[in-house]
Amino acid sequence: MSKEEKMSRWGSEVLQAPVVADCWNRNVSAQSIVIVAHRSPDGDAVGSSLALHHHLRAMGLNSSVVLPDGFPAFFNWLPNADDIVLQDVEMERANALIAHAEVLWCLDFNGPKRAGQMEEVIRSSRAFKIVVDHHMEPELFADVLLSDPTCGSTCELIYGLIEAWYQQDSLSLETAQCLYTGMMTDTGSFRFSSVTGNTHRILGHLLDSGVNQAWIHEQVFGSNRIAKIQMQGFAMSEKLLVWPEHRTALISLTQAEMKRFDCQSGDTEGLVNQALALEGVEVAVFMKESEDGHVKMSFRSKGEYSVRDLVAEHFNGGGHRNAAGGILENTPMPVAIEFFQSLLKKWMSV
Repeated sequence: MSKEEKMSRWGSEVLQAPVVADCWNRNVSAQSIVIVAHRSPDGDAVGSSLALHHHLRAMGLNSSVVLPDGFPAFFNWLPNADDIVLQDVEMERANALIAHAEVLWCLDFNGPKRAGQMEEVIRSSRAFKIVVDHHMEPELFADVLLSDPTCGSTCELIYGLIEAWYQQDSLSLETAQCLYTGMMTDTGSFRFSSVTGNTHRILGHLLDSGVNQAWIHEQVFGSNRIAKIQMQGFAMSEKLLVWPEHRTALISLTQAEMKRFDCQSGDTEGLVNQALALEGVEVAVFMKESEDGHVKMSFRSKGEYSVRDLVAEHFNGGGHRNAAGGILENTPMPVAIEFFQSLLKKWMSV
């Protein structure tokens, strides 16, 4: 069977597809199972990775979670988060785990490039590769693909996979907490259009499994450092640009500005959504300067406007219709802003 023939799109049929049974059978016998996700991991990446990790452990299997780099501190409470191997901290160990894996689960990314410096070792690993993801245009690099770009989170897909194994009734509290966290963060606390009746059905089961949703929300969103609040205030009051004629807003932060406020991982999350919430704004962008001289960007939009198309054409990125990310390498912030502004007339015409 060719790789293309093995690839399977997530949907109602895939739950009975032999390829899913094959995935599980391989997991049962495998001695080395590794779970990886994308660089700059968010709640869905960390949540789905740890959820699968806990579920495999509950089934008597051993697995390791390897991420390219660190995640925001407000996810440190997740069960066994301290077991995660970070490649930028333990490169030799992380690469060895991936290289020697028998089964490699690739979660929440549509191609190895999204895994940053782990790209090559993921590509070259001889493991049986399984992708579970909800981003558009997945790259055909794995043996099995479970993908649904209409789904709100990879955690929701992981739950669907557990259901396909008829194991949802044995869901551990640890697994349920991780799934809830990823679903909550990737759907904007369940307010995005990707949320469906199926999402709420799953949430009901997670709550019945013992998840304390109020406590989880407090851990993720309810504890802010003073410096973080000051930085966000500075960003909104001093660094906000609005082009009313193009229904667009942009916030930018340089390395110097972030260091001024002792910016930590996760401190800038939500800024792009604050810009999008402005009256009359349909597209919002957040730009931040990286230590290596690149400008990383988060795009958000309302309604039918696809920021993914804009990002794919001009900013070497991708994502979803209303949420995407891109990058301009080796570009000063003023040049990045000027370039973006030059695109507005075409992309956001009156």
